[in-house]
Amino acid sequence: MQANRNSRRRGFLQALSLLVVSFILIVMLAACNAATVTVVPTSATTAPASAGATTTVVATAGSSNSQGGFQQAAAVAPTVTVNTSQAQAAPVSADQQESQTVVGVVQKVNPAVVTIYNKVAHPATGNNLLPGQPNRNRPTPTPLPGGNGNGSGSVNSPITQGIGSGVIFDSKGYIVTNAHVVEGAQEVDVAYNDGKQLVKATIVGVDKTGDIAVLKVDGALPAVASFGDSSKLQVGQTVVAIGAALGNFRNSVSKGVVSGLSRTIDEIGGSDVYVQTDTAINHGNSGGPLLDLNGNIIGINTAVLRTTPGIGSGSDAVAEGLGFAIPSNTVKYITDQLISNGKVVRPYFGIRYQMITPAYAGTLTQNGQTVPQAEGAWISNGSASNQPGVEAGGPADKAGLKENDVITAIDGTTLNDNHPLTSVLENYKPGDTVKLTVQRGSQSLTLSLTLATRPDTSN
Repeated sequence: MQANRNSRRRGFLQALSLLVVSFILIVMLAACNAATVTVVPTSATTAPASAGATTTVVATAGSSNSQGGFQQAAAVAPTVTVNTSQAQAAPVSADQQESQTVVGVVQKVNPAVVTIYNKVAHPATGNNLLPGQPNRNRPTPTPLPGGNGNGSGSVNSPITQGIGSGVIFDSKGYIVTNAHVVEGAQEVDVAYNDGKQLVKATIVGVDKTGDIAVLKVDGALPAVASFGDSSKLQVGQTVVAIGAALGNFRNSVSKGVVSGLSRTIDEIGGSDVYVQTDTAINHGNSGGPLLDLNGNIIGINTAVLRTTPGIGSGSDAVAEGLGFAIPSNTVKYITDQLISNGKVVRPYFGIRYQMITPAYAGTLTQNGQTVPQAEGAWISNGSASNQPGVEAGGPADKAGLKENDVITAIDGTTLNDNHPLTSVLENYKPGDTVKLTVQRGSQSLTLSLTLATRPDTSN
């Protein structure tokens, strides 16, 4: 009897255990069907995962069942690590990349670009352009806002006769601008980009030949820009200009490309070379920086051509997108000397010359001369028929150079579009002796020339 009772109890317990296990299995199955997956980012940013990064995926149970009222507290679920190293960001177009780069350049350099006010005691009269240089980018005389129009509120205070641009290039407060921006100034004021300060600037030195001036301001500086290497410029590369367009639009930004290198400008005169750009440049941009996409100064904007002699039409042709900047290597060459000596000492050949390009070779000049078929510096008086190509008693005369000779190389450096005579001479100083390769008619000659000091004719 007792044995039967124990047997029934064991059977009952086994059945009860089976029922409990079945119930637990059903609950677990329901919980799995209701599970959700949540991706937890490893940071608060939306940036794509870097190579080799992992994202933790946490499975969380415990959502409500709308059908049967089933509800379960959150259970601890296994953590799964998923490799997302192949995750890719949304593609960015080339235009978007360039736009972002330009924005970065402006944010970096814009605080270092200043507006320069050229002030005199009495109103300037006559043309606001340099004599004999009709296309210099000289700003139109514009008074500072406020007061009675003379910039200070006092009838006896200096008035603004011109507005230009400049850029801080040294932590000691040195600013580079064009010489023509500060020409005739009795007082120079500088406005920073934030528009909150107008500070006095002193003129450290002016080089009219190179159209560069250095100013200096005291006190805290908003930013400092750096020079780049203009010898590495390539035609077609993107550049950015910043300056006080028309004198009224402080720190205006424009974008373009390098259109040409080692350009000469007959309208300005001289033999200096420039970077040509289609970047929009207006009066007031003079002295402002031309920048590469690394935010480096690769030129100082100085001139713009508005009209050119019409070909066959008998009238001037309207020119567009013809802006010019002094290459940064030339600017640095000049500013270093202005800061050190207050003036620029240049080596001197004692010649008048024109650079021959392949397109220019073999053509006729305005006075009927035939241009030699050779690249280099052609010793020629050009249209100045009353002046010789070789100065009597000068270094070239002593070296044996003659009219119509073409200097094709200096110390083995070929003279051409990329290496004009002016730029090559920046590597030398007065007193240096150089070896010249010269084309004279059908002859090729080698001559030695000792450089002299270029006379100062800027005053």
